[in-house]
Amino acid sequence: MPFRFTFSVVAVLGFLFVTESLGDEPVTMTSLLHEMTDRDSVARYPNHDFRLKQASSYNRASKTPDDPKGWFDNIDRSTNDSHKNYVRVEETGGRKEYVVMEHEGAGAITRFWVPWRDQLKPGTDVIIRFYLDGDSEPAIEGNMFDLFQGKGLIPFPLAHESLRSAVSFFPIPYAKGCKVTMSDQPFFFQLTYREYSDDVAVKTFSMEDFTAAKPMIDTACQKLLNPTASAAGEVVDLKKSIGGGKEESVSLPAREAAITELSVKLGNYDDPNVTRHVVLKISFDDKETVWCPIGDFFGGGIGLNPFQGWYRTVDADGKMSCRWVMPYRDNANVSVVNLGDVPVDVELSATVGDWKWDSSSMYFHSGWRGQYPVQTWPYSDWNYVTLKGRGVYVGDTLTIMNPVERWWGEGDEKIFVDGESFPSIFGTGTEDYYAYSWGGRSTDFYEHPFHAQPFSHKYNKLNRKPGNEKNTKGFSTETRTRSLDTMPFASSLKLDMEVWSWTDCEMGYGVGAYWYGDADTTSSNKPDPVEALNVPPLPDMSTADPEVETAPKASSNATEFKNAVECEKMEVVSKSETVVLKPQNLRKLKLKGTWNLDTHVLFKDAQVGDVVELRIPASSPSAEKLVLHATRSQDFGIVRLSVNGKQVAPDVDLYAAKPIPSEAIQLGTCDSVNSAYVLRVELVGKNPQSKDAFFGLDCVTLTPVE
Repeated sequence: MPFRFTFSVVAVLGFLFVTESLGDEPVTMTSLLHEMTDRDSVARYPNHDFRLKQASSYNRASKTPDDPKGWFDNIDRSTNDSHKNYVRVEETGGRKEYVVMEHEGAGAITRFWVPWRDQLKPGTDVIIRFYLDGDSEPAIEGNMFDLFQGKGLIPFPLAHESLRSAVSFFPIPYAKGCKVTMSDQPFFFQLTYREYSDDVAVKTFSMEDFTAAKPMIDTACQKLLNPTASAAGEVVDLKKSIGGGKEESVSLPAREAAITELSVKLGNYDDPNVTRHVVLKISFDDKETVWCPIGDFFGGGIGLNPFQGWYRTVDADGKMSCRWVMPYRDNANVSVVNLGDVPVDVELSATVGDWKWDSSSMYFHSGWRGQYPVQTWPYSDWNYVTLKGRGVYVGDTLTIMNPVERWWGEGDEKIFVDGESFPSIFGTGTEDYYAYSWGGRSTDFYEHPFHAQPFSHKYNKLNRKPGNEKNTKGFSTETRTRSLDTMPFASSLKLDMEVWSWTDCEMGYGVGAYWYGDADTTSSNKPDPVEALNVPPLPDMSTADPEVETAPKASSNATEFKNAVECEKMEVVSKSETVVLKPQNLRKLKLKGTWNLDTHVLFKDAQVGDVVELRIPASSPSAEKLVLHATRSQDFGIVRLSVNGKQVAPDVDLYAAKPIPSEAIQLGTCDSVNSAYVLRVELVGKNPQSKDAFFGLDCVTLTPVE
């Protein structure tokens, strides 16, 4: 379908009247593009005051932390009519449209993210439509991947094909309101937008303005891809060998000024922990506002992991630089602290330029928080930072240590601004927050001006992922900086990230956060040398994780069913929060009967009403006959089974007086969807004699049907 744009003359005339009345420059598409590449602007509190909001597919059962089951419910998408993680459904001209965002008043969409629906297949046939200012015809309409992967209407890097996702940072302003719809079930999505105060005039996006702004759009793209410091200035250097436990400092020019570029280079990075043990400290006007390990400050995490962004660059030769504008009134001091035991050679360079301080000027801050170990179950919210006072939040870098292969990042961001009781930004997954998707498989390096994955599992820019395996064991570093999607706050900001792993284990968390604030703005993140030295130990990276790839191991004489897919090898698409998956070796439990490889997976702590969905890879492009093998036991419930959304067998009572294999459960002949079958298991009741409503699944056999 071709792209279509409409333009409202009435809206423009109304905008001109409002602008003349206010006597102020309006927000326009071009003013936003200019703001995007103006680093000075982020160091001042916004002249056009706004609050950042987000429309997403987060699970609507999440209402309050007082209800943990609902608060951590993780079906953050819509794939059938039972999921309603969107606004509503409308009929327009005989077609069905799913409303995913609706905002009344002046605003601007500043970020759009949507993932591949199938982790192995890019593309979609979903049409997205943007209705502005109440118009009945969409101002923008088209295939949502074609529009926002940087290869069509919106050029790279304003739109971007991230890892298994499409992301756009192109601004779409509107004066009166915005409604966004999709033509089919809206899988996962995030639409981030500015909500302007009532006194802000906004000129609505139009195709005429878009065409006229083409040279400016091209210039903005080139600036983002070729970042340079804001201005030339006086250069202050520090070159020292810093002994263990020692600190070296340099004073910057004592006048009204701003750091426009700052770089640090170490003598070597043979010990990757050096980027956590060496800490950057900065004081402005006699107040320390920066205390952060250099790996987290510059975005590379543990070790030397090159990448390039709009605000930061890590070079392969070890030079780490940032281009945050950091103003001060009278004085500034930069220090490097070596928390380790071994001397470290350090080269530091700071460029200081002119700055005119006014009431909107703010100080740059960076604080760090780390914790090891962090228990993954039960699920919890882990606080990045809590801020009090006035300021603007501008980014963060997360470094995770994950001891197992299975995916660690299902947790959603929850951001509370100015004392909100419910977060105005509620996300759909940690990888989505960092602008990619299918995190269990997307362990390759990627970079973009505003987000990157500098390292994951074993891979970085210098060691790219050669295959398509799923393994998230070890360190992963995710980073995101903000331009048009900065978050102003007048009194407070709290950013939590759910700890939501598929495995009960102990992880390590470390976050460097960046924000601007007034002199009296405070942070929950305090200098913590002890935790900075507590670098989480890496698991054994040379072998497969026994919990995932080989657990539970079968005995050498185990029975093997023909054409079987083991349940523990299936990907968990979704599950109810309380359900715990526990692989068991039934031979070791001395149970009598025949199971495939003598193993099954116990779905523990399940309750009536809980649902689990498992993805089974197809073995043939043609239809296949599916047979489920399960376990019956004294504490098992009654299950309802569906494949690819269709109920395929009568409800099955899995109760038995003692554990035994179930009979073969016929799931019927099915056609695969995207080369897979999704088996849905719903607990619908339990036998009066059963102690609980757990269940155990062994395997599914697949036989091609000619």
